[in-house]
Amino acid sequence: MTSTANARTRGACRCVGTIAVVGLFAWCCLALAAPQYPSIVVNIGKYPGAKQAAFDEEHVNWFDADESDDTVCTECFAAVQLRHYLCLMFGADESSRESFPIVDDDAFTGGDAIIVGGPRSNSYARRLANELGLTEESLASLGEQGYRVLGKEVGGDRILVVAGGSRVGTLYGVYGLLQRLGVRWFGPGELNEEVPRRTYAGLPVLDVAERPGFLSRGFWAWESRGTPQFFLWMARNRMNFWCVDRPHVALLKKLGIHMTCGGHQHQSRFLNPHSPYPYDHPRFSGDERNPPDPYPISPQFAGDKNGDGVLSYCEAHPEWYCLRGGKRSFNIRGAFGDNFCTSNPHAVAEFMKNIIHDLAAGEWKYADSINFWMLDWGHWCECESCRALGTPTDRYLLLVHRLRQEIVRARRAGALNRDVKVIFLAYAELISPPTRPLPEDFDYDNCIVTFFPIRRCYVHPFNSRKCTEYNLRYAQQYARWATDPKRYYKGKIFIGEYYNVSRYKCLPIVYHNIMAQDIPYYYNTGARHMHYMHVTTDKWGTKCLTNWQFAQMLWNPHIDAQALLSDYLLHRYGPAADRMREFYGHLEKALCNVTELKYVLAPRLARNDAVLFPHKHLKYLATHWDTDDGPDLVETVQEIALCRKIIDEVIQMPLPERVAARVAEDERVFRYAENTIHLFDHVVQAVHALREGNETLAREQYNLAARYGQMLREDKECARYSSSHANAADGLEASLIGAALSRLAKKFGPGPAPGDPGR
Repeated sequence: MTSTANARTRGACRCVGTIAVVGLFAWCCLALAAPQYPSIVVNIGKYPGAKQAAFDEEHVNWFDADESDDTVCTECFAAVQLRHYLCLMFGADESSRESFPIVDDDAFTGGDAIIVGGPRSNSYARRLANELGLTEESLASLGEQGYRVLGKEVGGDRILVVAGGSRVGTLYGVYGLLQRLGVRWFGPGELNEEVPRRTYAGLPVLDVAERPGFLSRGFWAWESRGTPQFFLWMARNRMNFWCVDRPHVALLKKLGIHMTCGGHQHQSRFLNPHSPYPYDHPRFSGDERNPPDPYPISPQFAGDKNGDGVLSYCEAHPEWYCLRGGKRSFNIRGAFGDNFCTSNPHAVAEFMKNIIHDLAAGEWKYADSINFWMLDWGHWCECESCRALGTPTDRYLLLVHRLRQEIVRARRAGALNRDVKVIFLAYAELISPPTRPLPEDFDYDNCIVTFFPIRRCYVHPFNSRKCTEYNLRYAQQYARWATDPKRYYKGKIFIGEYYNVSRYKCLPIVYHNIMAQDIPYYYNTGARHMHYMHVTTDKWGTKCLTNWQFAQMLWNPHIDAQALLSDYLLHRYGPAADRMREFYGHLEKALCNVTELKYVLAPRLARNDAVLFPHKHLKYLATHWDTDDGPDLVETVQEIALCRKIIDEVIQMPLPERVAARVAEDERVFRYAENTIHLFDHVVQAVHALREGNETLAREQYNLAARYGQMLREDKECARYSSSHANAADGLEASLIGAALSRLAKKFGPGPAPGDPGR
């Protein structure tokens, strides 16, 4: 291939739709008389075969300094995955040894080959390094997640090398190659994967190098709720950020997924005022088996005040906790309450010691990073010493700095076997950036801020000036963190989005146009890490578009989002692609005003507030404004009706079995949204009618609302596969307006028998 052609191929890798065409052309352009499949050459280490190595992750020591066993496991898994999908694609018998046989790098003697791994891990790649022009240094320059796919003729043999800057880069290279050949993984499980059928015609000649735009790409979670299928979907789409999912630690390590920990509950876990004081206090009897107390006796010590026979932290050191209204507060309840006194050096020392111990040997001993957050919307200490430290953000960043210092000390002392990054937040009362210079030795490489625009609007792009009620204030604060030349924080930026924030309760919201604008904006303003909260891990339906587009755009923030959408529709829906394009367009319009619906209208209905629609974003009747204009409730109902019409028509189309199954899952997920919107509409109409004195109309609307409420009550799947925050027992609970429906029921009776109220 000429250098000009090489340049075209590299350029094509910026667009998934073009990738598939270019990759397929390259694969098929060298015709052979009959299929003679190349060998897949990989280092299988001590194992009898690649498959044994690929699935032995539970016996690999992922946390020692020797990475050779890690590399063998991951690269053999990459080889096994490559063989599986090539056999599917080209109709080869996967049970036959002649179908893309996997051969150990030391045993391979020559012939056409796909080499998995670079010169550092693969001896055959090392032997051909000069002929291939492939060096360890060139691969390292791509970073750990980058890779190169290089096809050349060497000594009469066709050679294709897939090699990364690390074992993870090699795995991404395999999945990137398969994506170039048209394979798609739109969601977890076989139903959501698409493998084109081709005629094998030889190995391609190409040269592609890729690296990700965002270094962290994934989902914020803190519970062990993932599944192997979900994690495979993540890896296949080159996503790499999840939590310490304890049942699956080895699998996550094999797949190169970064495990994080933490959240708002640090103080409850590590400085809980009501937990037993863990030392032998000089003035308390019964704790003599504890280690000596390293802290001076509190001037406020009053012994076991509650008389339970156990000395608690707050009884031993009341001065460690928040001064609020002139009194020490011991109000720390899970993720909420009053933050401890961060100016007290002994409280800080004990807090840090306990965190480090957990990172070293506790629940978080596998974590690669810690989300070090204070209490959710917590109150900050009012003592003079704390006030002298500055704003809550100023005080908070001093704690972040201290934690990073303690991690470094623990590493040097041999107490911690790995480095741990500190991820802190800009959120709620901490949304404003620091007002003072940070310590001179603040570790910007390993202390990263996450900007969380909770309760933002998804009608408008993040930086839209037409969204004065929501996004404008966030965009202004974000600029102060990310781009203001006078800012004090000069470090990396993580974006924490809310595509399934808790009150959305797993609604199938479409973010296609918002992500198409927001993700490049975040990237262009310096963000290099991004996740979103509360992803569902199964039964995605239409959410496949959100999650797949999210993955593709985090890998390449400047990819053509419209081409992505076309690619998705064509491969997922085949003959129904055009109609489903219309469906997704209407669904995006129907649910984009979800923040107003679930954070404003829902609680106001539940409380029976006098004013139900206080903002310009959402009114009942169609109303249009120069700024802050969003789909009003009647418009939302109209868009939902158009969605229903389209999906009913698509269901009746003669579709391939796999496409029909996908549409059926889409319809199930959509039905939850449809019933929710109709419930809101009829409850609002019933409330309005009552307030206008029209009880006949109110009863009619209540009867309709009750039927939708019953259907939602019977839906136990709609909000089941997310975090505990975003899940609900059923669709009615998830609507957040069950109280409003119950209030109407008390006036009008239980309502009609359950049934479909018609569409």
